[in-house]
Amino acid sequence: MDAEKLETQSDYFNEIIEDIKQRNLSRNNMPKLIVGTGLSIIYGIPGMKELAQYLETEISKTGDEKLKQIWNNRYSTIKKKGLEAGLVNLTEAENILVDKIKVLTAQYILETEEKLHQSIWEKDTGFSKLLEYLRETVSVNYRVLDIMTPNYDRIIEIICDRLGMGVITGFQGNLYCRYRRKIMKQPNDMYHCGKYVWVRLFKPHGSINWINENGNEYLTNDYNILREKTEYIEIVAPGSSKYREGVINNTFRCMREDFNEVLESKDNYSLLFYGYGFNDDHFDTVLFGNFHRNVLILARDVKAEVIDRALNKKNITIFYHENKSEFMIYKSKKYVIDIPLWDIDKFAEMFLG
Repeated sequence: MDAEKLETQSDYFNEIIEDIKQRNLSRNNMPKLIVGTGLSIIYGIPGMKELAQYLETEISKTGDEKLKQIWNNRYSTIKKKGLEAGLVNLTEAENILVDKIKVLTAQYILETEEKLHQSIWEKDTGFSKLLEYLRETVSVNYRVLDIMTPNYDRIIEIICDRLGMGVITGFQGNLYCRYRRKIMKQPNDMYHCGKYVWVRLFKPHGSINWINENGNEYLTNDYNILREKTEYIEIVAPGSSKYREGVINNTFRCMREDFNEVLESKDNYSLLFYGYGFNDDHFDTVLFGNFHRNVLILARDVKAEVIDRALNKKNITIFYHENKSEFMIYKSKKYVIDIPLWDIDKFAEMFLG
């Protein structure tokens, strides 16, 4: 499809801005946010490509020849198609690789985040401006912003602390917090959701501050404890174990089911995707099922399937990059634009002021 050129300083684009704000960022259509690795990358947490290189380096050091052989059998595909694509359809005999990748991934993200902790706290980005904007827009009666992320890091939590926004994680306690499902399902029973703004954060792939040591599961934000317990950090490793772990592990399963329940609400809301790759079939099926709502997608790379949906449904808006150009799909029409508005900083500057 040919794309029409559109200047972002034009009167028509100003009309588009106001329309998107009304349909996707307003109190009447408060968005549910789905946040992917695009957020991690702008704060300096490496993505899958860097993780794959780290795994290659670390696994090559191991004395386990069987483990190295399994990895080597997969590595050529990983280099060509990416880490997750290279790890699909692992056999039962290859599960030792999944176990090793889980520990190494947790270690890598934990070490990286700890080094960047201060800069994450200090950095002002378009995403933090987005949360500030939504904080002032959220309902006066139920002041909760819902965010789902498959990311393992704690960037969203750090940003919320910086902004003075409470975070509902489903865990209750002080140093060793225990998971209480009812907190996620009925946060108003514990928190003053009519007086203060809270972010209810669903992390269905786990988090680097979740520990599961022989069935003893808890959340802690103490780096010393996390470094000591790295092998017990509870995350879904990249690759074919995602669905299996998401079903077997009770906390992962509850997070997924409870977020799906939020999406089933009859309340008015929109969906806002930022830096999300649509790589998880069991989530994407539910998300696509809600594409009858107003949808806004900000991502450098967007799958053809998602673009095709936007070209056939006027309620889906996408800002993305392709072939050295910046694009927008708006009301089923494709435009070439002069600013990379998939970049959350550029988006916030233009849309949020």
